[in-house]
Amino acid sequence: MALPARYAQAPRETALGPAPDLVHWWRSFHDPALDALVRRALAQNLSLKAVGERLAAARALLTTPRDRHLPQASLYTNEEPTPGSTASYFQIGFDAIWQFGLFGRGKSEQRIADGNANLAVADLDAVHAALVAEVVRSYLDLCAAGQRAELAAAMQRIAQRRAQLIAVRVAQHLDAPAANSGARAAAAEAGAAVTSAEADAAIARQQLAVLLSDAEPDAALLASGAVPLPPALPPELPPADLLRTRPDVQRAEAAVLRAAGALGIARANLYPRLGLGWTATASAQIAGSELGRMRTIPSLGPIINMPLFDVGAASGAGQCRRAPAQGRGTGLSANRARRRGRGRTSLRGAAQRAGAGRSRAVERAGRAAGRACGGHAQRAGPGRWPRVEPRRGRRAARAHGCRRGARRRGRGLGDAVQGAGRCLAVGWRGARR
Repeated sequence: MALPARYAQAPRETALGPAPDLVHWWRSFHDPALDALVRRALAQNLSLKAVGERLAAARALLTTPRDRHLPQASLYTNEEPTPGSTASYFQIGFDAIWQFGLFGRGKSEQRIADGNANLAVADLDAVHAALVAEVVRSYLDLCAAGQRAELAAAMQRIAQRRAQLIAVRVAQHLDAPAANSGARAAAAEAGAAVTSAEADAAIARQQLAVLLSDAEPDAALLASGAVPLPPALPPELPPADLLRTRPDVQRAEAAVLRAAGALGIARANLYPRLGLGWTATASAQIAGSELGRMRTIPSLGPIINMPLFDVGAASGAGQCRRAPAQGRGTGLSANRARRRGRGRTSLRGAAQRAGAGRSRAVERAGRAAGRACGGHAQRAGPGRWPRVEPRRGRRAARAHGCRRGARRRGRGLGDAVQGAGRCLAVGWRGARR
């Protein structure tokens, strides 16, 4: 039984398109000439080769921190006379030392080596991206200048033909003589446009020659092709993936790794360095009374190197290393900064809400005072106070106390202050988070 082409519960678009090629992005123009130029630039550019050599050197040092904490052995020979110059001895020795990378020293040294290698990779990616971008831009400028030159040449031919026709019309007395000068000026302007486009094409060819490390521009590279068009839509990738392709972001990550390694070494310097050593020395007298007598002295013991009176300098070095590490890692605490921003917004909103609450309380108190003044005038009757002035009403309200309005005003202000306190407490807790 044949399976259906698509299921009813499946989404409309189940097939994923091809992953975008962010390394060879210029191939999306589908221009063989451009592909050949980029290949030549990547193979011949001297700056790219220099950065590649630095990357090879950094990668060669990746295993150095690990090898430094492995057992190391050495063999030496020496010839030494006695202080009285009565005999001379020939010495041969064998030393073996094993330094332990304790207290995070070995891991920190490896982090520094990895950071240096990542920095070299980021530099190589940056030079690679800049080189390819300049080659593509110069090639597009060359193609555009060639098209402008062709259009300007066509416009020049049209302007010259128009000038000839106007000259015939002037000779036949069908047009004013001043038309000749205008037509010749238009033809000269068209010729200047051709010259400008050709100069732009020459500049683009010279730029390509510099990028390709050629002494002179390639004569076979003509500006007669059409300008290649990029794809209709950019590659669909999450913003984080596109951000990680940037060399400056990669360099920042490598700098953070190096700073973390330097901080780890500064912390490890506060503790003793431990190791194990073994030595065997053999000596034979080659001048004196006892010739040829061989003596061997072996020794085995721990190696301890502990700072005693430079703890202040070591802790200061640790603080010095901690500051760059925290500065380079500020991007990792962006979420905390956003939280602090939300906390400040909460505080600002709480203050605004408290101010609005106080305004509403004052407004309610004013309305209560007005009602109290109106009631007093009504109780007095029209015979006694036929007209109540606003100022006199306010005095009467203050004289009678306006107890009801005062109670409402006090209640409103109390509610406003209590609400403001709650909002400020919530904003402060959000800011601390």
